[in-house]
This record gives sequence, C-alpha cells and structure tokens, in this order.
Amino acid sequence: MSLSSSMSVQRSEQEYLALLTDFFRKDGWRVKVGPRFETKEADLLVSHGDIRYVIELKVASEGRRDRLVPLLAQAILQARSVASASAQAATPLAVIAAPVVSSSVVSSLTDFLAENAPDVAVGVFDREGFRQFVGPGLEGLNVSTPSRKRRQELPSPEAAYLFSDLNQWMLKVLLAPYLSEEVLRAPRGEYRNASELAVAAQVSVMSSFRFVRQLRQEEFLDADSEFLRLVRREDLMHRWQAAYLRSVPEVPLRWILPVKNAQRLTEALRSYIASSEAKKTVPRTCLALFAAAESLGFGFVHGAPPYFYLEKLDKGVLNRMGLSPEGAEHAPDVYVRIPSSRESVFRGAVERDGVPVADIVQVWLDVGSHPARGAAQAEEIRRRVLAPIFEKKR
Repeated sequence: MSLSSSMSVQRSEQEYLALLTDFFRKDGWRVKVGPRFETKEADLLVSHGDIRYVIELKVASEGRRDRLVPLLAQAILQARSVASASAQAATPLAVIAAPVVSSSVVSSLTDFLAENAPDVAVGVFDREGFRQFVGPGLEGLNVSTPSRKRRQELPSPEAAYLFSDLNQWMLKVLLAPYLSEEVLRAPRGEYRNASELAVAAQVSVMSSFRFVRQLRQEEFLDADSEFLRLVRREDLMHRWQAAYLRSVPEVPLRWILPVKNAQRLTEALRSYIASSEAKKTVPRTCLALFAAAESLGFGFVHGAPPYFYLEKLDKGVLNRMGLSPEGAEHAPDVYVRIPSSRESVFRGAVERDGVPVADIVQVWLDVGSHPARGAAQAEEIRRRVLAPIFEKKR
C-alpha cells in the first residue's frame, strides 16, 4: 500500500470513529477516546450508569460480506482481549462500519453471529444513516433508514440465542430431576407444554414458548413424549459449555486488611447476606468456580484463587465485604465476576451455612475453560454429579 493510500485509510477510520463517538455522546454516554488498559489500547471506552463498554471499531472500504465478516470476527476477539485487561468490569463491544451495508450483508452477519457469537455485544453502521446495535443499554443508538425497512435486524440474545439468560435457567429447570436439591435449586416436575414450564420457572409464557420452540427446532426434545423431555443431552451440554468459552467480566480484588484465612471469602459473603436480608434491592452474590465446587463437596483443584459472583459491580458493597480493586491487578486475593446470565446464576444457587453457592451445573460451565486445571475440575463434576444427564438413554 502506498503512503497516500495508507493515509487515506487512516483518515477514513478516523472519520468513522468520530461518527461513532458522536452517536454515543448524543445518546447520553460518557466517551473516552483511545483508553489504555495495561499494554492494550481500545478505540473507545463508553459508560452510562453501571454499563461500560470497551469498543473496537473496524472499517471496510466496501460493505461486502467477505470484507465485513472477517472484520467482525477480528473486532470481537480484540474487544474481548482489551476488556479482559481492564481493571474495572467492562463489556467488549465489536463495531464494524462501511459506506453502505446492504440487507443481504446484514443477513450474513446475522447468520455468523448466531453460529459463532450470538451473545456478544455488536454494532453495525454505515454512512447512509443505518445503525444497528445489540447489547444492554444500546437500544437508543439504533436507526433504520426508511429505504431499509425490510433489512433483517441482528439477533437479540433473548430472542435468538438458545443459551440466553432465561433459557439457561429453564434448561436447569428441565435438568433438575436428574440432580439432587443439594446441588441445584430449581423446581422439579414434568411439564406438558411451555405454559406449565413458564409457571414452574417463573418466567413469561412468551419466553418459555420461544425457548421450547427452539428446543424442538434443534431436536433437543423427545417428539414422542407427552412431556418436555430433553434428548441428545450430551450434545446439548457440550454446546452449552462451548458458549462459556467467551470471556466473562471479572475484577481482581485484594483484602483491605490482609489476614491469612482460607475461609475469609465465605465469611465475608455470609456477613454481607446477613446484613442485607431486609434489603430487597442489594446486589445478589454467591460463591463461584473452584470455591463453589469445594463448598458443594466436589472440590478437585486446590490453590486456585477464590471467585464469587456479584450481580453488579458496586464498590460500596465490595468495601462492606472488606475488598478493594486498588493494587490488586498484580497480586489478587479474590476475583469477582459480573454474570451476563444473572437469573440463571442466582436462581439456581443453593445455600451452604448461610452462604449462597453457585449450582453444580453453573460450576461445571464456569470452570471448563479456566487455565488453573479447570478442565480436570469439570471432568470430576461430570463424572461424580452430572453422569445421569450425559447418559445416552432418553
């Protein structure tokens, strides 16, 4: 590429970045251009209330499928990488842009996302005024130009994703009869239709209907049974686990007053729960990953840092527990995770001595891709607890 061509591309990218910055600022977002996280730099960091996105923008000179799909994949990977380096919880947001993006290309992007990253936050926009963003809090950015009324929208996680938050919770409800109440808190029964499942799972009938319809379409329900019975369960569980290969927002923390105590996190959560019982609006929490496996009696990996889930990142709550992110990036004592599937995580959690603990299915999903012998811990859980689910029998 000649020097003049390179400069032209850079100018074009800067122009699209300026447009993207303007979209967010006009929608009330705080915008920081070129934020750095350790050795990594993002295009934008945007925030609105408790929502924070790290944005990677990729620009194509033409809105062709063979140009945009690879750029979208690259943007997703880079956004995840930068977000994982952030000391504060931030969700990756991949954005692509081109002079014109046709409805057929949007359809191709839809297919790509549904197959490879259906839950990721994404955005697409062009110079004709079309904008489509998918992710919490991004709805105000969307614009569909009058000439593109028939353009297919990108799939929303709740409508098109088998492993959306409530769908995961309903899967746990359908799997509950195979597991003890001591490792999964969920109703146990047989359900003839989506309406009965909705009542048991305490979700809307429409959410349950969409979920059951998708299970039928993908042949995960026994067509010969009068009840909603899962079949091809091993395939289903592997797909579910694969959905957890993506990065999850997590923040390293240190104890404000350092004390050597292996049970300190459990004690901190117990104290937080006891002091919050009368408050219905406090963020939910529970032990997670290896600490949860140990609490449930299926610990296998020792020496890994303890994890817990917190419904939303709240510095005041962390301080009440005796934890702080200050100076924790190099020598963390604890990690806190902010779940993308909040209802599935917290509804299924069981209680151990006054402390909420992530259910055994959730632990299996979470530890599978963890570098600290997570695969070994997942296999131990599968062998000792989840074997009835993986049996080939219907």
